[in-house]
Amino acid sequence: MKIQATYIANLFEYASYKSISEEVLRNCLIEKGIDVCNQNNTVTETDYLNVFDAIHKTSADENFGIHYGCYLNIKALGFIVQISLNASSIKQAVFILQNYLQNTFPLVSLEVEENKGKYILSLTSKIKNVKLRNQVLDFVFCFIYRELKLMLSNDLIPELEVSNSNNVEFEKSLNVEIKEGRRYGFVFNATVLDVEINKMKVKEIEILLPKYLQMLDKKKTGYKAFSIQVRNMILNLCSPELPTFDQVAIHFPLSSRTIQRKLTEEGLSFRKITDEIKNELSTYLSKGHKMKTQDIAYFLGYSEASAYLHAVKKWETELVS
Repeated sequence: MKIQATYIANLFEYASYKSISEEVLRNCLIEKGIDVCNQNNTVTETDYLNVFDAIHKTSADENFGIHYGCYLNIKALGFIVQISLNASSIKQAVFILQNYLQNTFPLVSLEVEENKGKYILSLTSKIKNVKLRNQVLDFVFCFIYRELKLMLSNDLIPELEVSNSNNVEFEKSLNVEIKEGRRYGFVFNATVLDVEINKMKVKEIEILLPKYLQMLDKKKTGYKAFSIQVRNMILNLCSPELPTFDQVAIHFPLSSRTIQRKLTEEGLSFRKITDEIKNELSTYLSKGHKMKTQDIAYFLGYSEASAYLHAVKKWETELVS
């Protein structure tokens, strides 16, 4: 069973936020010097699970799968554009997802069932170690849910069902109600089969994704090491709205108070970092795309244009000083 090497690259990147070195993790690989950023390279199932499990155990994060799945969202934003450009219905999108998993990450399969007015997607895995299997299913479940949420209008979002008792962490991380059931499932009303995938959200992603990626790659002047990590985590978690402090804090092996103290020592705060991100996005959207104020407000998470304009005035005052 071969897995695309870039899945290891994603793990290495996330491990850096947990203060786990890539050099240590490479010792888990058969081919220690493999270029994990090359999409043409592959690793074995054992390679992948050894690295995944090493990060899980070293970080001592019992919700590692959930947190990692949410972190991968910026990757999901890029992939969802490709799905939406090639699919006009949920069935087509699911077919692409199934092939994507089969060809790049065959540790998990996506199964389809139509029953009693419901269209049900279920994640399954043949990983023998139960705890490890659940962690992997947790991360793929979060990854796929965030993609489905971006593909569909709000009235078509599926009910979520997981087969373990950790619903609270799922609900906190995904901001959605979770039912405890017998599977990792996405339960749609069958009416979803008759509608076109929502193209409005795809437009959001097409506009914002290049900017997010540019901001991740660009060296941020005036930021020290820890502040850069926090900023990059915020950008990775965008969907496309920015995450809260609590949603960011769970990805670091530090208490909330310690995170705030370290930022203060570097002359910043979580709020100032998010305001600078919003300000940069605001400038990008207003100048580069000639968008209406209401649309920019919506993209940046404001329910009213007046609240957004008030924020702009505040940025102009606070961020310049």
